[in-house]
Amino acid sequence: MATDRLLRANAASAERPLALYAKAGNAFALTAVDARAEAGGLRVGMALADARAMLPHAQMQEADEAADAALLEHIAAWCEQFSPCIVLDPPNGIFLDIDGCAHLFGGEAALLSTALQKLKAQSFCVRGAIAPNPGAAWALARFGQTPIVEPHALLQALAELPIAALRLAPEAEALLKRLGLQRIGQIAQAPRAPFAARAGQQAMRRLDCVMGRTREALSPRRPPPPVFALRRLIEPIVTLDAILIVTADLCADLCARLDQTGDGVRLLRLHLFGFNREVRSVELGFSHPERAPATLLRLWRERLAAVAENFDAEAGFEAMRLDAAEIAQIVLRPTDLAPQAGRDRQAEARLIDTLSVRLGAENVVRLAPCEAHAPERASSWRATLAAPAHSCSPATAPADNVMRRPLTLFARAQPIEVLAETPDGPPLRFRWRRVAHDVARAEGPERIAPNWLRAPHARARDYYRVEDREGRRFWLYREGLYDEETPPLWFLHGLFA
Repeated sequence: MATDRLLRANAASAERPLALYAKAGNAFALTAVDARAEAGGLRVGMALADARAMLPHAQMQEADEAADAALLEHIAAWCEQFSPCIVLDPPNGIFLDIDGCAHLFGGEAALLSTALQKLKAQSFCVRGAIAPNPGAAWALARFGQTPIVEPHALLQALAELPIAALRLAPEAEALLKRLGLQRIGQIAQAPRAPFAARAGQQAMRRLDCVMGRTREALSPRRPPPPVFALRRLIEPIVTLDAILIVTADLCADLCARLDQTGDGVRLLRLHLFGFNREVRSVELGFSHPERAPATLLRLWRERLAAVAENFDAEAGFEAMRLDAAEIAQIVLRPTDLAPQAGRDRQAEARLIDTLSVRLGAENVVRLAPCEAHAPERASSWRATLAAPAHSCSPATAPADNVMRRPLTLFARAQPIEVLAETPDGPPLRFRWRRVAHDVARAEGPERIAPNWLRAPHARARDYYRVEDREGRRFWLYREGLYDEETPPLWFLHGLFA
């Protein structure tokens, strides 16, 4: 793959053998060779000096691991048109979990043939295989001649493969070869305890994975969606109208599957797979679970109209997939036949969705209360489409229906002058903005201790709810205690409605 990258980018001549090298220890060794270099006798791991002596006219270029990793990531993204579950196997391998996907392509053989042909058309030297487990697929793709193996024929297909097909560590592979073991068939039925004692536990685990005796843990490049819909196109499409027509079909398929489980979608991802190995992805979020195809298509039309000019379709898109990245249960509530008073939550949710598509999800926010002792940190602005955080909970009315926190809270508490009957007692009179207020009623104090982790030198606060003789209600607090070296200060923090 590394040499294919240079040849496709015209960074190397296709007429001369090509080999890449990198520093290994204190010397330079070959890391990749193309078909011409391999035919000339060059092999991966050969010293650079020996390679130059063997093929003086060959092109020798330094390897670029970062560029190879980026190319592998691009190929993996392009392969998502065949399966949403992709696992990277650096430096030049990719696993596809095609369970439940093969029927979309006419069977396993058609899927494998289509994938290999399209990659070869992009000037890649590629091999592939389908097997019951990842280890067997890896071995057959690199060393086998049978592209598809059924579980009952797995042992027969693996028996003639070399020991290198087990992906062993170099030391374990060298040990088995010294013992005269060259093929997997020679150790497939070996007694477990003696074999593990001589070859090591790592060799035993690899053999079990290849034979399907144990499951191999793989980490997908991103979690597969719980529900998705796929469309393969006979001819590439380039226009927005054609994209919307396919999107409408994808929405209908997706909503039909969601309707069977009673779920709705909260986050959609539309992937457009280009004919030139490029993949464009667009996200669409919802404020509440939705599974109406007309609603999804209306919002997709808004979203795609805003981003279509950045697609740069070039040769067009040959496949499209719609992923339900986040789903949630739709709770059906009983409704009354008579008109209900209050706001229409469905209409409000659709308005939020439309504004989020047009203005961006990060620009449509709501006030979210948080569980925090400090009043100034008890609420924050969060994106409306974001899922509720665990640290936030909706405000609930107290049992006695008495508001103990004001609705209007100043961003910065304002200093006031206070006259109190006793040093630690409630205020009798205070002056705010040059206006004096006589306190008729007062309740408190409510002590809020400082957060010593955030502000170790902060002082405790004693909050009072007070009402003046005109019926206006205020939220005051005294910062500090009278037994401290620094005298306490009074502030006005909020106003009650």
